[in-house]
This record gives sequence, structure tokens and C-alpha cells, in this order.
Amino acid sequence: MLLAQPVDLAVIDIGLPDASGLEVLRVLRQRRPDCLAIIATVFDDDAHLFAALRAGAAGYLLKDQSRESLAESLLGLLQGRPALSAGVARRLVAHFVAVDPPGGSSTAVSAEPIPALTGRERDVLQLVSKGCSVPETAKVLGISAHTAHGYVKDVYRKLAVSSRAEAALAANRLGIV
Repeated sequence: MLLAQPVDLAVIDIGLPDASGLEVLRVLRQRRPDCLAIIATVFDDDAHLFAALRAGAAGYLLKDQSRESLAESLLGLLQGRPALSAGVARRLVAHFVAVDPPGGSSTAVSAEPIPALTGRERDVLQLVSKGCSVPETAKVLGISAHTAHGYVKDVYRKLAVSSRAEAALAANRLGIV
């Protein structure tokens, strides 16, 4: 239906009963690039937020806000203001503060290339970023916990991170999760 008629604004839920809202968003952005498409969802986590923004969402609103607030956000979007729930906006700011600490240089403009990770290191990073422990990661990948721990150390070293949270942010930035 979205492709059959001109649409100025589309409000898309991520969890649709018969399709992925993100896939609907991707198709809409390809076929109707002038349409403002936002996500309205209950998913209040970085994985869904960044996936939606990478897919081309012009905004990300949480469904826990009042109808009036939602309507105000949509009208603001049509007037050029970003449509972001307050909590989402705070998390975006926190993400970039964590990625680019004060006095540091942004990875987006860094002269250093992003370190190459092996396929296995990417697998380990993906699982660790989703909250798996080293023993759980080892079990999923069919390797020993000692080997999995070695991969985690290599990933942390290559990405210059020192915690799971930093690794998860790096994985998100690299498009691994």
C-alpha cells in the first residue's frame, strides 16, 4: 500500500506481525526516498535504535509517550525537528560521548583504519555484544572457554577497548550487531 500511493510520512513499528518493520523501512527508503519514515516502537535498546537509524529512519519514538507527545513529535518532524523520544536522544548523546571521549579524536575522522577482525573474532564479538559470557560463547561456537577467552582478548586489543560495553559499542559502530 505504501508503494501504491504517495506518502509524506510513515510511522513504522519494528515488530510487525507479518514482516520486519526494518525491512519495510528499507524498501520504503529505496522506493520512496522523499517519504519521512520513523520508527514507533516499544524496543528501547541500542541494537534496535542503531539498526533503525542505519536503515534510514528519520526518527525513533517510544510508544510509552502520550498521544499528544507523539503527535507533537510528528508535527515537529514535518517542520524539520528530529523525532526522538527524550530517552532515545539521551542514549544517542551518551553513545557518542562514549565513542569520542573528551580530548580524544573521533573514530569517524581518525587516520587509523578500523582493525581487521577475523571471521571467528567477529563471531565472538557478536556474541559478547549480545551479552554472552565467555563460557556461553565457547559453547555456541564449539570451542574451549580458554580459546574463546583468547579471542575476546584479541578483539579487545584490536578494537582498543577494555570492557564489554565498549566492545558492544564498537560492534554496533562496525555494523556487526
